[in-house]
Amino acid sequence: MRKLSSTLITSTLALAAALPAHAETKIEVLHHWVSESEVAALNTIREALAAKGYGWQDSAVGGMSGGNMQQALRSRLAAGNPPGAMQFIGWEGIDWSSEGVMRDLNDLDKANGWEATIAPQVLPFVKNGENLIAVPINMHRQNWVWANKAAFDKAGIAEPKTWADLIADGDKLKAVGIIPLAMGDEPWQIQVIFDALVADIGGPDFYRKALVDLDPEALNSDTMKQVFDTLRQVRGLVDDGFNGRDWAVATGMVIDGQAAMQVMGDWAKGEFLAKGLKPGTDFLCFATPSETPSFQFVIDSFGMFKVSDPEVSKAQVALAEVVMDPKVQHDFNLIKGSIPARTDLGVDDFDDCAKKGFAERATAIEGNAMLGGATHGFAAQPQFAAVFGDVAAQFFVNEMSSEDAVQLLVDGIDNAR
Repeated sequence: MRKLSSTLITSTLALAAALPAHAETKIEVLHHWVSESEVAALNTIREALAAKGYGWQDSAVGGMSGGNMQQALRSRLAAGNPPGAMQFIGWEGIDWSSEGVMRDLNDLDKANGWEATIAPQVLPFVKNGENLIAVPINMHRQNWVWANKAAFDKAGIAEPKTWADLIADGDKLKAVGIIPLAMGDEPWQIQVIFDALVADIGGPDFYRKALVDLDPEALNSDTMKQVFDTLRQVRGLVDDGFNGRDWAVATGMVIDGQAAMQVMGDWAKGEFLAKGLKPGTDFLCFATPSETPSFQFVIDSFGMFKVSDPEVSKAQVALAEVVMDPKVQHDFNLIKGSIPARTDLGVDDFDDCAKKGFAERATAIEGNAMLGGATHGFAAQPQFAAVFGDVAAQFFVNEMSSEDAVQLLVDGIDNAR
């Protein structure tokens, strides 16, 4: 027998020590996070899951604010091949739970006391009846304005206190060669502004009547006409090259000073932070202007599908524990731009925009001004939310009177009932 060299023996032993004792169980996760900051934030979950001994099989489907992902899921479920877990927004998790395809997380909730850490306004989107069917990782605020400070300084403007101020600032920005407002023509991007206008002009109670309760009087009111009239003025702030523009591209326009502002959820802040920019120094953050400010929330949660493989089932438990882990929520939201979904965590070492959002969330909870963002499915059910988005988008890109828009809205909601 040929004698092995000591170098070969040492190398072989080192390789053996580096290999896992058994094949790593992976959990496939379907999600729609594909931008730079989103992927960086997601890595905090993946790394924490790996520390528990489980792998992450990535299935990212971007576009349509998660709409493309939902189409992919339908195909998977029809084929009897569900992913292990999925990112949910709005009513998505509740709807799939009602189809009987998701596992509940009640035992984990009971053992860890998770429900007590979740804001009451969020529970309807992660609980189906008495069953906890998803765990939230974050809370975004949808009704933010992100602004390039240098652009504001160049135009000699400050934070607007009303939409009339914001629109008037547009002329000053155009005069110094800066696009006032960056956005794309995707219906959901337009609806983010529409949602803000409904709450800012009508107030939180009007928002609930119109976008949650679908009250006919609110839908057909002069206040709703004023919302569309203001949306028409906002269109005048946007450049003609907005067709097909992704939200992150619009954020980049604000980052590089080509545009002054973007109305977008605080996932946009992650793009600023990823470029090393500082709030207050390089960019500004403030709620969309209103005499009756609100906090329009959006959460991302993870739900688990029923699977036959017991090892994947264990990986689902590990993933749920990771998502609700205080350190993971802290690290994830530092990067993502949001604040922790858990209300028992502080944000002392977060940036100033997060601290502002955290404080204004507390004020909104106290003042009954916490509103689910309709754009992302946290108000009316999807069939109605789609009507608001479609009408707002049609109005924004076409010549249409506010009266016609209101009638189109009323008819659309009636047809969807």
